This record gives sequence, C-alpha cells and structure tokens, in this order.
Amino acid sequence: MARLPRFLFQFFYPGIKLKRWLFLLLFSAFVFASGTGGLLGRTFANQSFRVEPLVKVEKKVRKYFKSRRNIDLWLMALGGIGMFFAVRRGYYAILAVYFPNREKQVLRLAYERARRKRGPKVVAIGGGTGLPTLLTGLKEYSENLTAVVTVADDGGSSGRLRRQFGILPPGDMRNCLVALADAEPLMSKLFQHRFSGRGGLGGHTFGNLFLTALAEVSGDFSKALAESSRVLAVRGRVLPVTDELVMLAAKLANGRTVRGESHIRKAGSPITEVHLIPAKPRANAEALRAIAKADIIVLGPGSLYTSIVPNLLVPGVRDAIASARAVKLYISNIMTEPGETDGLTAPDHLERVNAHLGAGHVDAVVLNVEDPPPEKLERYRKENAFLVENREERLKSMGAALIRARLLAADTIYIRHDSARLARAIIRYAVI
Repeated sequence: MARLPRFLFQFFYPGIKLKRWLFLLLFSAFVFASGTGGLLGRTFANQSFRVEPLVKVEKKVRKYFKSRRNIDLWLMALGGIGMFFAVRRGYYAILAVYFPNREKQVLRLAYERARRKRGPKVVAIGGGTGLPTLLTGLKEYSENLTAVVTVADDGGSSGRLRRQFGILPPGDMRNCLVALADAEPLMSKLFQHRFSGRGGLGGHTFGNLFLTALAEVSGDFSKALAESSRVLAVRGRVLPVTDELVMLAAKLANGRTVRGESHIRKAGSPITEVHLIPAKPRANAEALRAIAKADIIVLGPGSLYTSIVPNLLVPGVRDAIASARAVKLYISNIMTEPGETDGLTAPDHLERVNAHLGAGHVDAVVLNVEDPPPEKLERYRKENAFLVENREERLKSMGAALIRARLLAADTIYIRHDSARLARAIIRYAVI
C-alpha cells in the first residue's frame, strides 16, 4: 500500500491552527452549495426532509419561513459568512508563520510598500547627524533612496577603526543605515549601542564593529554595507562618496592649514577653504549613477565644511549633480556651528555651496521659519552658536526659490529639524 506524502501527516500535527479553518471552509462551502442548489431548484425542490429527526426541525423552521426559497437564502448567507471567516483566520494563521505578531498588518504594509516603491528617486548628499534625520522622514515616501555619505571623518570610534584597520570610517554610514532600517527596533538599537568603559571596546558602537568585521570578511567595505542593509531591511541604499581613504584639510583666515576633520572646529580661526588629501579620489561609480538618474537631489542638512562640501570636492560628483535633470535642493542649517560657520547667514551658506557646485544649480533652499524656544537658544548661545538668519530677499536675488516651513523638532532638547516635517516640505515642493 502506497504511503501518503509526509506533508499530509504533518498537516494533522496538533497546534498548527489550520485544520479547524479548513474543515470550517469545507462545511461552509457545502452549506453554501446546498442553498445555491435549492435556490436553483436542483436540490430540495418538491421534496421534504426524509430523515426522521429532521422532520420536526423542518416543521419548526416553516413557522418562520413561508417558503423554501427563504431557507436557501439563509443557507447561502450562512455558508458565505462561514467561508469568509474560515479563509480570513486561515490566512492569518499562515501569515503568522512568516510575520510573527504582524500578521494583521500585512495588507497595510504591502500597500504602503507598493506606494513607496513608486516613489521618486531621491539622492541625499551629506553626513553627520543631519543626513540621517532627513532619511528618516523620506523613507515614508519612497524606497528609491540613495544616501551619498562623506568619508572624511577621523574622530571617535570611526577614526580609531579607520586608523587600526585601514577601512572607511563607518560611523556616518551606520547612522544612515539605521535611519533607513525597517528592522525590529531592538536590532536598530543594537547597531547604535555604544560600549562603555576604557578598555579596547570602550567608545565603539556595535554597528561600527559589525561593519568593520564584515569589511574584513568580504574584503570590501561596499559589500559590508550591502550585507548590513539586508540585515536591517534598509529602504534604499547607503553609499560612500568614494571608496578611497581621504583626509579633510582646511585653510584658515590666520594662514594656518589644519588637517583632519576632528581638528578643524577646534582651530579657532574662520575657514577660508577646504580640500581633500589626496586631492582627486575616485568617485563611487554607483553614487554617480544614482545622481544621474535622480528625480530629487538634496544637499544637507549638516555641517557645511565637514559634511556637505567634502562630497562636492570628489571629482565627478560636482559635474554629475550639475548635469542631472533632478530638482536640486539645499537645506539651510538652523544654527551656526562654532569654529565652522560663525556669523554665516543662509545666503552665505548657499554662496559657499555654489562656490564648489557652481552658481545656478540649486533650484530651491529649504528654510525653517519657526522660532526656537528662548531657553534652547540661550543654551546654544553659551556655546557660541546662534540662529542662522534667513535673509530671504538676498536668497531670492541669488536665483533660488524658497521652501518656507515650520521645521523644528519638538521632542528633543536640541534645536534640530523634524524629520517628518522636513520630508513633507521637500516632497510637496518637488513632487506634488
């Protein structure tokens, strides 16, 4: 005797919560078919129930129904409801295997993902803490996102790993990965966990160490980013602006030249010029292709000389942005940065961007028009940081359109952009 396939035996294992709904589906389908057949005159026409126990039931039922047609309609209704309920619960039982605790959200999630897949192609260029803020908001509108990240960081955990292992500084790219992640909150929290203490791990984040290990295993930092993107279910891509190790250097108003991003802000003199060492690193080819295909290109928010301009110094990036047909936006910072942009207004920021990108390429400037609370301003004033003046008339004279919006984040002690408001302002201007 032929043995039944193994999966049929497995189907009858207890606890899988599928058998009950299959049996309900079959029974409901029989009830529905009986009602349909009776309504069409093929099943119970001109007949009476011949099973003796059901005769009494039939007599009682006839007290409430004047014709068998009504009985058939009720059978169809009950069968239909039973089939719907059985299919629905069986569907959730199957989804629970693949999406634990999220089975009832799958349809909504599927719709939202389909909508985001049709979203605009956005390339966000920058680094530091500003770029992740922007990406967090934009990922709700599109999955066609590319973050092009500066690689000049030489301080903190990133700088230590860069010097010890000869890899690209992972910190800014880790922050962007987490910002674009669709993984469980615990996984994102794990990637951002910073080890305490003064030992070898002290000051390092788990995400930086993870990227470093992957880079050593794969032999390629870009492959490490791609693998990390899969782990975190990233909506989009994170790319270094160049795969080469570079150092940022700044010429100061007092004639000195300072090397290393981490030392520039501490120099104590205004910056007149920044450049890369080596001067002509090779641009990431994937980043250049993303820029060429983009619908929207966004510069900032972020530190002018240490997050935005270093990307424009990589040969090929400036030309790719200039020749792209995308809408090009610059997000003005809300506060000045001590030792870097002291006294600069929004037009001054744009002027320095234009000096590296070329005048006339920025289509619009995103401006915050909301006043921060006085107590926050006072806290920043003690650190010699002040509100960036918008000077809107001068911005208009420079040929840039203005995107004015209330952009302050309310749930932080810092004066920063709100990711949702910032993304909404950009999408409304560039898409809607």
